[in-house]
Amino acid sequence: MLMARCKVCSKELTSTSKVQFCGCSNQMRIVGDTISAVELSQVVLTKSKDIVKDHGILTENDLKYQEARRKRKVRKLTYEER
Repeated sequence: MLMARCKVCSKELTSTSKVQFCGCSNQMRIVGDTISAVELSQVVLTKSKDIVKDHGILTENDLKYQEARRKRKVRKLTYEER
C-alpha cells in the first residue's frame, strides 16, 4: 500500500488498482505501485512498502576504474588489401 501527498494542493492519495488523480496543475496520479506527476519534487511519499535508499551504487574503486577506462585511447587496426 502506497500513500503520497501533493505539495501543491495538499491532497493525499492511496494506491489501489484504479487510477487516482489529485486534480491540481501538478497532476499527480497513483496506479498500483506507480506514482507520476508533472513535477515529482512536489510529491511526498507518506507511506510505502519499500524503503527507498538514495546512495550511490558504485564504490570508490569502481569509479576510479571507470575514470581510467574513459581515458584509454582507441586503437585503429589496419588491414591489407589484396
